[in-house]
Amino acid sequence: MKEYIDTTLSDWLYQPHIQELIENKTFLEDGPIVLKRADDEDYMQIPLFRQVAYLCETVRAAKTLKLTATGNLPRALVHGIYRLGIPEHYFEENIARLRKETDWYTVPLTRNLAEMGGLIKKRSNALTLTKEGERVLKDKHLLLKSILVTFGYKFSWAYFDLFENRWLGQRGFGLSLFLMADYGNEPRDSRFYSERYFYHNSHGSSDKYAHLCYAVRTLQRFMQNLGLITYDERHRFGEQEQITVAKTPLFDKLLAIDRNFGKISYRAEAEAGAVPGVEADVPLFRLRISLNGAQPAIWREFVVPSDLSLVNLHVVIQTVMGWTNSHLHMFQKNGVEYTFRYQSDDSWDEWGYVDYSGMKVSDLIADCGDSVVYLYDFGDGWKHTVELLEVIKDIPIRAEAGGVAPAAAGDTPFFLKCLAGERRCPAEDSGGIHGYHEILKILRNPAHSEYKDTLVWLGDNFDPNYFNLREVNNTLAGYCVAYT
Repeated sequence: MKEYIDTTLSDWLYQPHIQELIENKTFLEDGPIVLKRADDEDYMQIPLFRQVAYLCETVRAAKTLKLTATGNLPRALVHGIYRLGIPEHYFEENIARLRKETDWYTVPLTRNLAEMGGLIKKRSNALTLTKEGERVLKDKHLLLKSILVTFGYKFSWAYFDLFENRWLGQRGFGLSLFLMADYGNEPRDSRFYSERYFYHNSHGSSDKYAHLCYAVRTLQRFMQNLGLITYDERHRFGEQEQITVAKTPLFDKLLAIDRNFGKISYRAEAEAGAVPGVEADVPLFRLRISLNGAQPAIWREFVVPSDLSLVNLHVVIQTVMGWTNSHLHMFQKNGVEYTFRYQSDDSWDEWGYVDYSGMKVSDLIADCGDSVVYLYDFGDGWKHTVELLEVIKDIPIRAEAGGVAPAAAGDTPFFLKCLAGERRCPAEDSGGIHGYHEILKILRNPAHSEYKDTLVWLGDNFDPNYFNLREVNNTLAGYCVAYT
């Protein structure tokens, strides 16, 4: 887990604004998780896809499919849907016991996904195919997307169980797909995934049955029914219960991770092959950021494109300063507070913030000497001043057809580069600048009563004067779209 947590600090796709998209808008908007078009036979390997398609096709053939007096699917149709899904040991030996659709969960799940997805509708105790259903049945890719969106966002995963936490597993299911894409090539215990899921979604992880709930809802009912993983369960319901999962070949046929999604790119809008020193249509900004009140000073100088989004400026600031992106942040200019609006933020309207989505650096600073305040961690109140030192129009890089390349092969692209800096940023949660100064006083006095405890809290290798320019630029290089 420590290795995983360290990875999240430097991997572009683990930046909060990318994870927000992965966790809340997978399949709803373009994002890092890409649903690929597959061959027709590949779609038919998906148990739940077969079941939903069969139900819709049966309704279309019947034109009006009559339900039973109690509003259930006819028994023959229940058996047909069941047999297209993942076999259940009990019903394989006692198929006569499968009398109505509520006897085995995948049958009502199939019907719910079709109805809630707008593919079929119930009227006068009968089912009919909708116009949307007619359209989607012509394209297997669209049908699968309908199933995924409905299953992920409209149907409650708690519908078939008694676990206390109703959103556990379903909230952030995109993260689970992302983890499986990265780690699913070899069989792993289900806790490998649940622990990482709970690291990003801390609520509910302390529940006694949280890991089992995750395994049942996310791995078994969601991923296994979609044919994305193998699910090996041993010692079921015993104290030594073990669940091992791995992704199937179908996973990579249907899903891909775009590791360049949202990365920082730059085009000088110069002619291909132009000589170094060309004047760019989109200039670069040389910025200086200083932590207010720090004694001695903690500062960095770095270069970014003038049209860099404020979303990505925040990511760059976190990296050059050395923060861990663990708290909220905002930009302040002329009494206006700009910040990122997270989908989970229920109190946004009460604060009067401005959503900076779509805004660029040049929207807040444009001329040399202009500045903006960057506030990180509203509790500790780390206030920084970001000042524009230079507008660079003569770009010291060569322009190529595919974009702008670094001046030297293997070097960090100049359009996103830290140039200089001094001292490391304070430790997270150290009580603001005054609290950090108190910590520095303690570190200078080994006889202090809190010296040993402070060393343990900070870690043995904490050095307030440490700053490694190469490390920072190596991380920044990973945030850029690769050019050839």
